[in-house]
Amino acid sequence: MSKRLVPVLLVLMVIAIAVQPAAAQNNKFKIFAGMSYVSPLSDDDIDVEGVTEAVEASSEVGYTIGFEWRLGELMGIELDYLDATHDVEIGGVVVGETGMAPLSATLNFHLINTKLIDLYLGPTVSYVSWDDIELTDGDSVPTDSETAFGASLGIDIGLGERFAIIGGLRYLQLDVTPEDGDGLAVDPLFARLGLAYRF
Repeated sequence: MSKRLVPVLLVLMVIAIAVQPAAAQNNKFKIFAGMSYVSPLSDDDIDVEGVTEAVEASSEVGYTIGFEWRLGELMGIELDYLDATHDVEIGGVVVGETGMAPLSATLNFHLINTKLIDLYLGPTVSYVSWDDIELTDGDSVPTDSETAFGASLGIDIGLGERFAIIGGLRYLQLDVTPEDGDGLAVDPLFARLGLAYRF
């Protein structure tokens, strides 16, 4: 954990403890849907006829749906599904496309939990299904599914007792692996924005 992050987390925890229980929102479940901007942070080099080129996935917008079950004031289990389609580029040239569909579970720790603001973070594990890489020349490259680990940060802004605007960030350490090939780093950062219903 970054040394810069420790003081921030300590301040947030103190604020959370200081908030009166009467000010907390006491809903047990939350369902949500929204859009997610998926930005791969990594690429890999491959040899193309003796020339080293970078292979990477494009940044795209996908959709996400999910729910959270609150275990108490401070903890919740979130499950969500995301779907996005990415161009595959080699040396900046589009050579195909593939779809990514992570099914993720996150253990949320709610650091600030009031009727207006709900701030939370936690570790995430995802089972990621990749579509075959459909090449522009008509061929396709089968891919393997992956298990990825990462972390999530989220905030809900209440719109009355039941509805909320949700936002969040998630990072996954993730590769895409062609069958009979080596894994290619993707390591996406997700930025989520949507609406939730709490009950």
